[in-house]
Amino acid sequence: MTYIEALEEVKSIHPKKMMLSKKEVAELTNRSLSALDRDIREGTGISYKKIRGRVLYPIVEVAKWMSDLIQTA
Repeated sequence: MTYIEALEEVKSIHPKKMMLSKKEVAELTNRSLSALDRDIREGTGISYKKIRGRVLYPIVEVAKWMSDLIQTA
């Protein structure tokens, strides 16, 4: 899956969104919230922004992570 394909998939599932919540990313990537929390603690995984105490993931970073994961698998 290319980056463009991953981005189109994310946009088709979450139209009109620029950022996704942890719950939305967990559902989209089929990962648990605890796995995302572990990535945050360890500084790995999908790049995120902290806005007003909330962790939000830019859709472009989610798509990049998805395309990188599939290409290396």
